[in-house]
Amino acid sequence: MIEATAAAARWVGNSDTASVLAGVDSAQAGGVSSLPMIHGLGDDRIRTLVNGVPIAAACPMHMNPPLSYIDPANASWIEVLPGATPVSLGGDSIGGTILVESARPTFAPTDGAVERDASVSSFYRSNGAAIGGEAAASMATSAFIFAYEGSGVRAQDYRDGAGEKINASRFETSNQHITAAYRSGKNLYEVQAALQYMPYEGFPNADMDLTKNVGAFINTRYQGGFDWGDMKISAYYDHVLHQMNGNTPDRYPPSLNITGFGVFPTLERGQDFGYRVELDITASARDTLRFGNELHGQTLDDRWPGAPVGAMFDYVSINNGTRTQLGTFAEWERRWSGRWTTLGGVRNDTIWMDTGPVQGYEGIDPTAQSFNASHRARTDVHVDATLSTRYQPDDQESYSLAVARKNRSPNFYERYAWGKNTIGTITWFGDGNGYTGNPDLKPETAYTASISGDWHDRAARLWEVKVTSYYTGVQDYIGVVAICGPACSGMPGSQLMFANHRARLYGTDVSAVYALSNTPEVGVFRLTGSGGFVRGDDLSTQTNLYHMMPLHGTIGLEHQRGQWSSALEFRAVDRKTQVDTTRLEPQTPSYTILNLRTAYQWRSVRFDLAITNLLDREYENPLGGTWQSDLYRPGYPGPTFHPLPASGRSFDTGVTVRL
Repeated sequence: MIEATAAAARWVGNSDTASVLAGVDSAQAGGVSSLPMIHGLGDDRIRTLVNGVPIAAACPMHMNPPLSYIDPANASWIEVLPGATPVSLGGDSIGGTILVESARPTFAPTDGAVERDASVSSFYRSNGAAIGGEAAASMATSAFIFAYEGSGVRAQDYRDGAGEKINASRFETSNQHITAAYRSGKNLYEVQAALQYMPYEGFPNADMDLTKNVGAFINTRYQGGFDWGDMKISAYYDHVLHQMNGNTPDRYPPSLNITGFGVFPTLERGQDFGYRVELDITASARDTLRFGNELHGQTLDDRWPGAPVGAMFDYVSINNGTRTQLGTFAEWERRWSGRWTTLGGVRNDTIWMDTGPVQGYEGIDPTAQSFNASHRARTDVHVDATLSTRYQPDDQESYSLAVARKNRSPNFYERYAWGKNTIGTITWFGDGNGYTGNPDLKPETAYTASISGDWHDRAARLWEVKVTSYYTGVQDYIGVVAICGPACSGMPGSQLMFANHRARLYGTDVSAVYALSNTPEVGVFRLTGSGGFVRGDDLSTQTNLYHMMPLHGTIGLEHQRGQWSSALEFRAVDRKTQVDTTRLEPQTPSYTILNLRTAYQWRSVRFDLAITNLLDREYENPLGGTWQSDLYRPGYPGPTFHPLPASGRSFDTGVTVRL
């Protein structure tokens, strides 16, 4: 779990919440829209809850994933649950769960008292000239609370370690969040409303850029305590308006005059709505039973206006698509003794999907006619089960074992994207390929087993070592097959169709902490380390899975003395050679980078200073995809895919004042 104090140290250098998650890899996208990867599985394969709400990406390129709607500065705590997550937190996912919460209501301790709290912060990053800030204020009595949080950031195109500008990487976004809560006895009532406005966000590894994203959210929650246990009820609704445009000269051949071609816009409207009810029943001093029911509904309309591109008709990609998930779960947690704990549960989800008739730019399209004539409604039934146990023989070690069966149904585009082209207008992988959906896709079914060990000193203050190994086998994994490669299309990308395959993933994560010293004179020095690898195989095509992180590790030296805290991090990543050739994934060389950060708390003021990529190394993120915003740059021998360069050195400063 990452709490607010830990996230604050990384917030100054990054506005992308997915990139500050500990133990999680992130597939680079826009400045605030990276896609988290847990043990080789990412995006829709992970259940992401922001304040308990599952937000679906309303975009054919997933430019607005769930974590893009909350700034790292507004996250009070973040928890990552990989793989075999409890059924009460899973459902329609196979990769794990990410929980992100903003600040919880804090009431005044006594009747008649009124507490006020406020803070203001700002930051500046030299690379990309990023500037932003955050403001928060709250007023609370013993029964009522009203709180506001707001944040905003604007950045220009960043530069790599060689000083070259990475076109289409600038962005601007703002988030507003209001909370009102009422407490009566053991009952807590809460209403949250949020608004995001993003006027633009560049995607250097995509064929288009975001030109507007407006998201409005409302979330209501109730939590009550009773003699038999606890009850939790929530209901939510959000509406997202999303726009993109592909009129960017460096994404097209020099021979193509896009001035005459015009603009190439897309318009998407999406909604999420639903509820969740959970009962936590204290059956005995050792037993807790959980029962729950939840509904998550999605709608999506995706149209590409034809008039700006000289067509008579709008291209209709998804016509009022609907996706409804209804789930019920039961869970039993048992504390057998002071040493053994088990958690088991089963879950059923039924998912209904459908979409209306579509059309092409020319109005009459044979592919669209065939799609419209087909039966498009689908119903999937999932049965999930998890069982985990934890054994702690003494206060210096513990061991955990977990097994799970998880399911995930296709998203809108995997099932209903009907068009065929070799430019990446339907893609959220950063690979430059075009994708076609498959209405006959079956849900993914994943079988996961993981084993963990945790060793530490008795007080858990001097040293600690954690090791987790895992294996996941996936039936009906949603992979791809090639329809038309570069040789037949004359374009650098391929046309791919989603198809069910068999896959397996396995790997190991390691983390360690060792206290070098702890004295009043010099403070606390700690040596930290973390690392891991993941291997993914498509057993049907005998190829590597896409976006597998190579062997990597980070060693850090942390120091804290009084109100001063600092850290020096050394990160090393191995060469990426095991790539997905079907998706034309490029290899990336190995690299090492240094990051330095320090912070000082003086009364109610906190100062932060960081230098990321201290040595200004030139390197490519293995999960960064291909460099689409410079595809036809001078000096390149034809339109070939190259890895997207990562950011060079940046001097980052920040200040926070509590009022």
